Parts: sequence; C-alpha cells; structure tokens
Amino acid sequence: MDKKLLDAEIEFLETFNKQGESYASAEGRHGWRNPIRRDTGELLRCFVIAHNASRILEFGTGHGLSTLYLAAGLRDKSKQFIHSIEFDPEVADSSQERFNRCLVPVKVFKGDALEIIPQLEGIYDLVFFDAQKDQYYSQLMALLKYERIAKGTLILADNVLDRKTECQSFLDWFVEKGVSHYCMHTECGLLVARL
Repeated sequence: MDKKLLDAEIEFLETFNKQGESYASAEGRHGWRNPIRRDTGELLRCFVIAHNASRILEFGTGHGLSTLYLAAGLRDKSKQFIHSIEFDPEVADSSQERFNRCLVPVKVFKGDALEIIPQLEGIYDLVFFDAQKDQYYSQLMALLKYERIAKGTLILADNVLDRKTECQSFLDWFVEKGVSHYCMHTECGLLVARL
C-alpha cells in the first residue's frame, strides 16, 4: 500500500461535490451517489484500526472515498483486505483502477448486493453499509442468512440520521434483537454496532 498515493487520492476525492450525483441503470434502477463526509471517513479509519479488522465488506463503493478511508486503517495488506460492492459497472471499474494504483487490497464486485452476497465466502469482521438506504435491512438479512457475519462483527452504517426514514427497518432490527448499538452524530449519522 502506498500511503502517499492513498492520502493524495483521499484528498482528491474529498474535492468532489458532497451533494452527489444521481444515476440510472440500463434496467431503470435509480439511485443517488454522494461521497461520505470527512468526519465519517476519519471514523472509518479509526474503527478499522481499533477493531483490527482484517476482512472488510463495504456496500456502495461509489468513487472509492469511503473505501480508501477504510484501507487507510489497514496495517498488513498480506493479511487484510476489503471487498466492496458497487451496482454501477463503470463506476466500479474506475474505482478498482484507483485502488490498484494505490496498491490497496480491495476487490470491487459489480452488481446487485443481494445477488453477490451468496457468492462471497467466509465471515467478515467489519461491514460498512453506504449504498441505497432502503436496502440496508435486506442486505443485513442476507449477510445473516448466508453466515457472512457472526458474533463480534462490527457493523457501521452511514446516513442513519439524515435519512432515518429510509433506514428505519434496519435500525429497528438492532433494537428488536437487543444488539448494542449507537448512532453517532456525525454530519449524516453513523450507526456503530457489534454483533
């Protein structure tokens, strides 16, 4: 991992419009892609370090800002890696090229997360949700169904305060199951939970 390149790419992506951009797929699926805020990015880096995460899964690669913040917390790329899922194939390819240039251990999976989850292997020890907010719950259920998360997995999710209505079923699950969690008052709201 080239720390200078990594930091330079983070700073470059931090210049992107935080209001984001809309997109539509060939199948007519619409969405909104916006970069995470800097306060959230710094927290992602800290959580990777504090949790000593080695197997990380991210929903919503986008242009790769959150992925690079996650990667900045990695210490041993021979033992640690990130899998990131991006629906838009062009954006996924562009982000994969960025990660390759920075020599970070990231593999971007292209397509719908619910179709990709069954193909993944092993248990992740940190999962970051930042794709379509109304899909957080179904993605979480799929991770549980296919045993991709387990006791001790750290769950992080962005936009749980500024887009709370879209995330409500996801948030309710943690309450109903008695899973210890906290919604940090970042600019957009970051859920932190440990299974």
